[in-house]
Amino acid sequence: MEDHSVLIEPRKIPGDPHIDHPIILNLFEPYLEFLRKELKIKKTGLKRIRFPSMSFFTKTVDGKKISVCGTPLGAPQAAIILERLIAMGARKILAFGCCGSLQADLQIGHLVVPTDALSEEGTSVHYPLPEGVRAKGDEKISELCLEKGKEKNMKTVAGKVWTTDALFRETRGKVERYGEMGLLAVEMEMSALFTIARYRKVRLGGLMVVSDELSSLKWKTGFLNPLFWFASKKATKVAVESCLALF
Repeated sequence: MEDHSVLIEPRKIPGDPHIDHPIILNLFEPYLEFLRKELKIKKTGLKRIRFPSMSFFTKTVDGKKISVCGTPLGAPQAAIILERLIAMGARKILAFGCCGSLQADLQIGHLVVPTDALSEEGTSVHYPLPEGVRAKGDEKISELCLEKGKEKNMKTVAGKVWTTDALFRETRGKVERYGEMGLLAVEMEMSALFTIARYRKVRLGGLMVVSDELSSLKWKTGFLNPLFWFASKKATKVAVESCLALF
């Protein structure tokens, strides 16, 4: 019988912070600056964690601590960072990033709360879950994101997303098929993060801003659209308020 024990366990190392409070796992580099400004952290307050190399800061708001770290790109790097954060004590995590819409009524600047994910990434399979256990988003975190998003008068929709490793292989056939299946959006980390969270028995949810529209089978990008950046700043408030409500 094959030995499935691992050679390297994720662990806390000298210099790591202790995390016993909600954390935002930032998945899109520009959002780190939005979060820094929203939480009124000076640039000198940004710290670097050496493995894997990532930015990190902590802020106390009304007696409640919240930490922000990032920024991974794709499931493998996000998995390594999540494993390290869990080893430091993280138990409540909100993954905050952006996504490409697969539905015509989900437009640039709208919010998606991923509750489930179709995996087309290669990381999840290395975290086998017990029979009958599904890799899904934490219900309470999802509810808070929906509530806070609607409080900000932002269109906020919860549902299943498609996670892919191949940014440049989002084919028209897949976009059409997964859209018809009711999947809301495409991104690159959530299915792996959900799986690891269930495997490690921690709570993790997601919040994503629609940055691209794909449902017409033509790429409409929002990165040059001021609406996307305006919505992203509002979404930053949603992410922070959702995390602070987890206490």
